[in-house]
Amino acid sequence: MGRTYCFLWFLCLSASFCWQLPSSGSAIHGQVQSPLFPRPYLPNLLRQWDVWVPEGYVIQLSLTHLDIKASSGCYQDSLTVLYDQNVLGKFCGQENSTDHPGKEPILSQGNKLTLIFQTSDFNPELQQQIGFSATYKAIVINCGEPEPLLNGGVIFLSGFQNQYRSVIQYHCNEPFYTLPGGVNVTFTCEADRKWRSNHNDVTPTCIPVCGKPTKLISAYQRILGGSDAPDYTIPWQVWLSTDGSNGGGFVIADHWIMTAAHALTEVSKETLRIYMGLTDVNSLGSPVFAVSIHTHPEYNTINYNNDIALIKLQDPITFNSSIMPICLPAEGATYVTGVMGLVSGFGQTGEYNRQSNNKLKYVQIPVVDQETCNNSIPLSERKRNFQILTNNMFCAGLPEGGKDSCNGDNGGAFALRDDGRFWAAGIVSWGYGCGQQGRYGFYTRVANYMDWIMKTMQEN
Repeated sequence: MGRTYCFLWFLCLSASFCWQLPSSGSAIHGQVQSPLFPRPYLPNLLRQWDVWVPEGYVIQLSLTHLDIKASSGCYQDSLTVLYDQNVLGKFCGQENSTDHPGKEPILSQGNKLTLIFQTSDFNPELQQQIGFSATYKAIVINCGEPEPLLNGGVIFLSGFQNQYRSVIQYHCNEPFYTLPGGVNVTFTCEADRKWRSNHNDVTPTCIPVCGKPTKLISAYQRILGGSDAPDYTIPWQVWLSTDGSNGGGFVIADHWIMTAAHALTEVSKETLRIYMGLTDVNSLGSPVFAVSIHTHPEYNTINYNNDIALIKLQDPITFNSSIMPICLPAEGATYVTGVMGLVSGFGQTGEYNRQSNNKLKYVQIPVVDQETCNNSIPLSERKRNFQILTNNMFCAGLPEGGKDSCNGDNGGAFALRDDGRFWAAGIVSWGYGCGQQGRYGFYTRVANYMDWIMKTMQEN
């Protein structure tokens, strides 16, 4: 009897070292068992089964029975399950033992699985373990619902929704948001149940469009007694209100407002009310609130040097026709003498009219050279022992006066336009009177502060 047993063992080992499921193609379901199951298995076996199902499916493997000699780490007898040479599990023992798979099925990442059954050299007459029995079936690949796109959406281009080789396309809510590069991105449901675009499974991000209002001002007027700004033409404009005083600001990102540091002197985030998307303060909506205020650490209250501040909002802004950010200066931004800029605000409409204006006004005025700016400062001021005009400032206006920003416009943007986009060249800062002959308005040169701006936004 013993000699016959050894002969059978030799026959099985030599005839079937590595065995593939007998099929000319893939199958939807099937069964895999250790040799001789449910009888005890033989020693010195090394068997391999390659299981595959049609493309577009994954494999669910259920071990209905597993009884393999237990050893530490299953280093003696074992059943190993692999996908693409990656081990999904190595099993041995009986139910409730450490290395037993239990009742939980194994799911492949693609349409193939490999099972390897290996036994050690032992006395066959003492071996009582009967090996394993497993069933498998094909499960349709489903990538699940695509990740939602904030400020955008997704459409299905082809295939059955969420299943293998379905194609989707992400898009942003234009014209207020765009994808990087301005191109819509397609994703395909792949065999490992992930949506991918060119091997990338990261959902894209919609980037706010800056400096491109949905409506342009056709003819520029003056702030001092000028015409009202039409709706949607200056969507970055912000009105700041606190304890009876008002000022301006402008949107630069979904969480951030820029303004002048002097507009926030002795202002707390608790008392600050921020209004956006309005052209008439008689039609105020609900304010938004600040979570933090960041004035430039070197702001000088005497000569207004470094007159810049950032306000972080509690909640992000969703941009639309009424509220859009203005662009920040690009690297190497220039301030060319004579180039026309746009200034807007709710400030005074005349030198002697101390009432702020309820309507949003605007003016187009040119950038002035630094020498003319300096000479426009009263001589008595220039004779003081400190510098008034610094390289962090520029001025703008007409020598004959009449067009200017004024009290209440403080903190608003001086906007230049390049390649169809408005960018924040300056912040309304200070001046001598409003629209007087030979006098100009002075503005913080925003391009000088890009490092501080980016650092503040990144760290907060």
